[in-house]
Amino acid sequence: MKRVIVISLALIMVISAIAWADTGTGAFAASKDGVGARALAMGGAFVAIADNATAMHWNPAGLAQVNDTRLTGMTTDLSGSGWITHNLLAATTMFSDIGIGLGWDNVSTSYVDTDLIGSTPITWDESVIIGSVAMGITDGVYAGVNVKYYMAKDNEGQSAKGFGFDLGMLFDLGDMFSFGINAADIGGSSIKWDDNKEETVTALYKFGGALKLLDGNWIVTGDVDFLGNNFKMGDIHFGTEVQIIDEFALRGGVLVPASLYDDTVQSFCFTVGAGVNVAGLYVDVAYLLQDLGSSVGGNTLYLSAEFSFGDLLGVGEGGETLSYGF
Repeated sequence: MKRVIVISLALIMVISAIAWADTGTGAFAASKDGVGARALAMGGAFVAIADNATAMHWNPAGLAQVNDTRLTGMTTDLSGSGWITHNLLAATTMFSDIGIGLGWDNVSTSYVDTDLIGSTPITWDESVIIGSVAMGITDGVYAGVNVKYYMAKDNEGQSAKGFGFDLGMLFDLGDMFSFGINAADIGGSSIKWDDNKEETVTALYKFGGALKLLDGNWIVTGDVDFLGNNFKMGDIHFGTEVQIIDEFALRGGVLVPASLYDDTVQSFCFTVGAGVNVAGLYVDVAYLLQDLGSSVGGNTLYLSAEFSFGDLLGVGEGGETLSYGF
């Protein structure tokens, strides 16, 4: 039965990508750049890892690996602009071997545009509420799904809303290697405004692999993105994490923006970061140098924190002792 479920999920991912129409260039583009300082410090190569509360963004199947209750948050001033903020708040738990997550992802803009005529306040706000469910299908094989509710409000008071769906799978191929697939906004998600104008959140298909060395204390990972239903080549991500001691990790990564392929960008995008773990509180920092291929570009400092209630209690759902890395 579980084998049938695995095959069915894989077929859904492929058939949906081909059959559904994708008619837009991509609303909510900023939220596609990623969340969580740990993953972003690794160049955004996290699909095959997805082992913390941000898994609902990178690969919802990863929530089936998180065997305790966690609360996470992130904040950043995108590009150091002073007027574009990106915030995240999410919680995950495990119930009867099923991972459950609920998250809020928000990007907002607020500034005053001044010209010869005068000053005009400019505002924009977009949020995504994410509900996630994940489970283990068989040994080392996990599957997860997101249901997303999009909301936006522009400077003129117009609002928009719509639904989107993600499907992810994660394959743990022993102690050293894992492989992940995440189909975000399968077929493209339609967002409808009050004036009946429609936009599309472009589908994003991510494929990634991770190599775990030195008993998991050194991770090397890479992802490849494909955009839309024509599977246009997107960004390529590479990252690494080294666990120096149980309480401290160093990270780095590099990203090849999709625009590099048509010679509009002449350099790679580098990322660095670190993480500290004290009594179940994980505090991470990431610094993105140059343009990370995002919709806004520029250098960005990300701060995020995640609290593990299981680490606080010292036991998991089934009474087992917990031992988490970053």
